[in-house]
Amino acid sequence: MLFCGCWLAVGWSASALSQTAAAPLPPPSQPTARPLVDAGPPWGPLPLVVEVNCAEQTPDREDPPDASRVESILGRPCRVLAPAQGEASYFSYRIGRGAGLAPGAAYVLAVEYPEDAPRAILVRNGGNECSRGFHTGATFGDAFHPKYVNNNNESLRVPLSNRYETWATLFRLHDRFPDLAFPRGEGPRPLVPADGFDVTIAQFSAADAPASQGAAVARIRLFEVPDVARLKLPVAWPPAGLPRRHVFWREEMADGVIAGNKEEERGLREPLDWYRHKADLMDALGIDTFGKDLLEFGACQHWDSTDGGGNKWVHFDWNKKGLWVRIVELMGNRGFSILPYYEYAGSKGDAGLGYQRRAKPLSRDDAFTHIEWIESANADVTDPEAIADLQKILDLTIIRFKDKAHFLGAWIRPRSQLPIGFGEPTLARFAQEANQGRPVTRAMLRGDKALLGRYHDWWYGKRRDFLVAMRDHLRRAGVNPRAVVLFTASAAEPGVSFPTWEKQFVTDDVPGWTERLRQPDVSQGKTIVPQDIQTIVAEGRYLDALLSAPLNWGGWEVDHANPPADPDRYRDVDGVLLTYCFNRAYTVGSPAVLDRFRGPSGLALVRHYTLNENMLFDKQDQPKLGYFVADVERAGPCCMLAEARAVAHGDPNYLGYLVGSSFNRGFARHVRDFHAAYLSLPALPSRVLPGAASDAEVVVRAIGTPSAGTFFAVVNTGLDAKRDVAIRLGATGQVTDAATGEPLPAEGGRVTLSFHPCQLRALRAAPAK
Repeated sequence: MLFCGCWLAVGWSASALSQTAAAPLPPPSQPTARPLVDAGPPWGPLPLVVEVNCAEQTPDREDPPDASRVESILGRPCRVLAPAQGEASYFSYRIGRGAGLAPGAAYVLAVEYPEDAPRAILVRNGGNECSRGFHTGATFGDAFHPKYVNNNNESLRVPLSNRYETWATLFRLHDRFPDLAFPRGEGPRPLVPADGFDVTIAQFSAADAPASQGAAVARIRLFEVPDVARLKLPVAWPPAGLPRRHVFWREEMADGVIAGNKEEERGLREPLDWYRHKADLMDALGIDTFGKDLLEFGACQHWDSTDGGGNKWVHFDWNKKGLWVRIVELMGNRGFSILPYYEYAGSKGDAGLGYQRRAKPLSRDDAFTHIEWIESANADVTDPEAIADLQKILDLTIIRFKDKAHFLGAWIRPRSQLPIGFGEPTLARFAQEANQGRPVTRAMLRGDKALLGRYHDWWYGKRRDFLVAMRDHLRRAGVNPRAVVLFTASAAEPGVSFPTWEKQFVTDDVPGWTERLRQPDVSQGKTIVPQDIQTIVAEGRYLDALLSAPLNWGGWEVDHANPPADPDRYRDVDGVLLTYCFNRAYTVGSPAVLDRFRGPSGLALVRHYTLNENMLFDKQDQPKLGYFVADVERAGPCCMLAEARAVAHGDPNYLGYLVGSSFNRGFARHVRDFHAAYLSLPALPSRVLPGAASDAEVVVRAIGTPSAGTFFAVVNTGLDAKRDVAIRLGATGQVTDAATGEPLPAEGGRVTLSFHPCQLRALRAAPAK
């Protein structure tokens, strides 16, 4: 059922007003009985609510005018967006009007696309205000010329299936939603379920998606999920007494959906519903740990600071002050662990520590960076008052709720607001602790590189002490005897970049990209240098990016504002882990680089998604579809490429995601398979068994246990499927699939397995009798 029409959203750009007109909407029809249709794995048969044949049905809105056309692809008609120079493009359908949609009900949105050529496709679901993207073949996925950051692009020649495939996401429908253009935070959301909601297929400008042959979609379907509990992924946890692994995420530009105090400006009447929906998604994807920001750029998010001093200490939102405790109770009752996330910048209240800005630059008096709204607050990790300040925040957000849920610990990530400071009290502490009591000045440090080097070394040691103090505070309070503190050093959404001003990207096809970059519409007049992925990995060059401070410019002190990770100081520190930044294949290609971040509590990897912020623009560089951010993933089984190689080459026991907007995954089958296998493995040290697989791209890691036998992580790191791979385990006990419990035929300690691309399999060999 499709209802066509033309609407104008508040705040549209001039180009958005020149869209193709459509016929007036017919009156709402009454929903009829919904046929049961196979939605594919993992969803199974579901009632079909709406089906849009994109080749036959004209979009309700598109931009530029006539942006899309119908082509024959893989023997079927399909709607394709032609790449547009100097602007993004899209087509959109209003679906579900008069179809009996219900607020809070669960649905699956499925988009069928051809995997015949390199393509980058963005999908905006207005029904839950979620923007996601996926890409095939050698495309970048993320924008090539982003406005604000370096997207650290990567192009790999990922094989194409040459079939029609389906991207699909589980979601719950909001109470209200926007008319095409998404607001940033509170804003107009005039539509209700009876009106239907917009599904938009979009793409970046041609220069920002230079390898893509255009977003292409054949069919959009909406399925009802009558029993969402049926989709919960069963997890076969390791036997009692063995430590568990954890998967978690944190969203950045997402909870604006519940920000407004006026009902018509919120997507959900009841803010807690936002988190109920998240819990359902976690169950379906097999994510065991809930993460949420409680400090965003230092600002209080949904908790009550009254007992610590209220607005004098930390400014808080009176209307949302009780939301955090309700979230804790919800997640605790649903059986999830919790890992709160803090972008600590000193307490931000009328008399808070943060606004005192005790960390001072070395060479100037105003600010570390040009970003004024970041520079409004900071904290000095060498300051005993900063230690007490953050511990008080932990008291009010974790410790007082320790009996309501299982807390893993705390996740801390400064956003250039825990800088290397050079204030007078800090200099005095350095003099007393590390300079034999001899006073130092900023001028002395500027003029003596050796002295400045010792100062930096002292400061990094104080940062370690600061984090250890947080760990000890949580453990002493009885939160968790093994409470951990994860620390993410990188402030940038896309993660760390190579320490050079030269614009680079990584690829497995340097000659092809060198030729493509000769085209001015691709390079945009910039010198861009493709780097070979094998060379990057073999030389361990990503370690330089991880350990290097950001480059300075314009007389600022960006290096002091965002000090990099220093994992060697934590090699022997239990319960504090510096997170390893990953996303592209080159970031997880070197076992030696990954191992630098391992400590007594294991290895923590956090995937950094770039925002692609405001990259759906018109030729006047104005937004076409309101506020835009979107995370982009590879299509099909290769959506788990980075995670699979991370296990093969590093085997982390914490796996997190820093998400740009509302989190979801479009290829749930492969995500679920990975999580089921990953979480079934104990969080214990593993070792690679060289030559254990008959295929060189299959890596086998063994995990010994005191009495529960041996577990094995078996990973296809390749981009192609593998059939009948012989795996030599060297174990004599009964071998089972650790994720399912299914016995596997084994002869002489050998099993034979088949794999999807980028697939993790988990095995368990029972103790020998």
